[in-house]
Amino acid sequence: MGLSSFTSILVALTAVQAPGTRLTYRIRVIEPASVAPRILASGAVSGPLDSDMRLTLRTDTAEVEALFQVTPLGDTATLAGEFFARRQVGRSRRGLPLWEEDTYRRLVRLAWSDTVRIYPFGAGKRGQDAKGLRVELVLQREFAGGEARPAEAFELGDSTRDFRLEAVVRPRRARVILNMVRGDTVSAPRPMDMVPDEPPRLVQLVLRGRATTLVLSLTRPDPARSARERALALDADVVCLRVARPADTEPLGTICGRLNNVGRQLALPTGDTLTATFVWPGWR
Repeated sequence: MGLSSFTSILVALTAVQAPGTRLTYRIRVIEPASVAPRILASGAVSGPLDSDMRLTLRTDTAEVEALFQVTPLGDTATLAGEFFARRQVGRSRRGLPLWEEDTYRRLVRLAWSDTVRIYPFGAGKRGQDAKGLRVELVLQREFAGGEARPAEAFELGDSTRDFRLEAVVRPRRARVILNMVRGDTVSAPRPMDMVPDEPPRLVQLVLRGRATTLVLSLTRPDPARSARERALALDADVVCLRVARPADTEPLGTICGRLNNVGRQLALPTGDTLTATFVWPGWR
């Protein structure tokens, strides 16, 4: 059953992050051939029940980005996809490549463990560049004992193709690790479990025997500006730490970042630098 045969509708995701249930997208990218189909790439993305999957597939003359969302409906599920495609249609008189861009949405209802065939570049004649290249997608759900952290793994069988899979999960909470830095001196790390949009929290960090008190709150980033960024949920796993002093109404600044264990810094008026590292919290 192909997504391309269904009406262009994108439903809103209504599932919640349900402890104990894990959703897995299993995917294969297949190229038609005269003898037997060839598997160009395969992989899987998993996470809590409200996990989305972002797919990127590029060739020399075409590329497609897509975001897949799942809405569980008992023994079946609704799979929605938002696609952004670019195809090279020729060259200018100066020899520069000319590209055609297209956006579309697809929706399909299927049983768990059924296979959906998707033709991201269109179902053209076999062997006609990227035309006919298909993606086979299987949805699975299983008990996972409360495991909530997203994961992805894929294997590329053709180095001439650029293929990526990403788990897209909007975190309900984040572990924030704080350090105060001045020169080559760093304070002891202060880990905190924080929930977006919860009431501000008072935190004290000590560096060289001097205590600094800050008011911290975790928020979501500002809405994405472009239609592509919104549709592909490029900021889904981004959180922002709002930093202020207890007596001030205006913040000292905001640190934003993904939950990817990378430290980000904010210079403070005291001459110190606050470092915040955002990571996924432990299993629950």
